[in-house]
Amino acid sequence: MKYKALATGMLCCLLSGMSMAEVMVVAHAKSDLSAVDKATLKKLFLGKTTKINGAKVRAVNLPDSNDLKIEFDTKVVGKDPSKMKAYWANRIFTGKGKPLAQVSNEENMVVWLAENKDGIGYMSADSINSKLKVLLTVP
Repeated sequence: MKYKALATGMLCCLLSGMSMAEVMVVAHAKSDLSAVDKATLKKLFLGKTTKINGAKVRAVNLPDSNDLKIEFDTKVVGKDPSKMKAYWANRIFTGKGKPLAQVSNEENMVVWLAENKDGIGYMSADSINSKLKVLLTVP
């Protein structure tokens, strides 16, 4: 019985360390953007820039508790949820910025990006449709 519990615990630890799926960074299908790198995305999603290759863009986020947002922030921005929360609290308190626009889920992200040619966001591959253009795939 002890071994079964130990094996189950080890399996859970292994699975929890596994990544979700790829995160797709996307924009409006008719966006002038063709690609973006992680360094630029990090600045954009930390509110330190509003431009990509000279083009003004508006980034949009999923809710803080969303698993895909957590994965995006970890892989691209380099911060876990508690560090992101502290980062934005500091930016707001010091008057250096405010959090990015937010949509409630991936379906609303698709709608928002389809309506905003200057928008950029992220989602899972299965949410992408012809109204969107993939700029970067984050494994």
